[in-house]
Amino acid sequence: MSSVPSGIEAYFLGRSYDVMPIPMDAAFCVEVPAGPLLFIVESRRLTDEAINENAVDRGRPDATYDTGIADGGACVHVLGSADRLEWLRFDCFDNEPHYHYIRNAEQANVVVRFDQFAEGDPEAWTIGRLRNNLVPMLRHAGAEELAEQVAAEDLNAAVDQVAGILERLHA
Repeated sequence: MSSVPSGIEAYFLGRSYDVMPIPMDAAFCVEVPAGPLLFIVESRRLTDEAINENAVDRGRPDATYDTGIADGGACVHVLGSADRLEWLRFDCFDNEPHYHYIRNAEQANVVVRFDQFAEGDPEAWTIGRLRNNLVPMLRHAGAEELAEQVAAEDLNAAVDQVAGILERLHA
């Protein structure tokens, strides 16, 4: 068996991790109710220390990272308002923007690298996804029932609020 990558990795949608993402820090969060959803905008920092602490907290002390990562920026969490389970997360970070499909049933998440060269500003892209793609993204994350509820709602006023908070974070 060859240790050389086959190239098929380029066709995967993101990278799957069998651990839930780092929890949000309520001290840096603003909640925006949106009918069946709750958007939470957070200003956050991501470091190896935070990643490693999360691994230990989640029972994975063997998973240690030493990448030198020091990134951060705005983050938009998408939760079900009834159960407060997070299904999507958009990390509009300065250096390595990405988003997550959070698979609650599997206690896992898929991290997808955002291509800022092709897609432009990650915050504007995120607002576009909140306006136009939430239903298929929620379905892909495994939140079928929530996706149906969202399909029947007009969330534009709440998305406008999220956009305003993101703008204020840069002011």
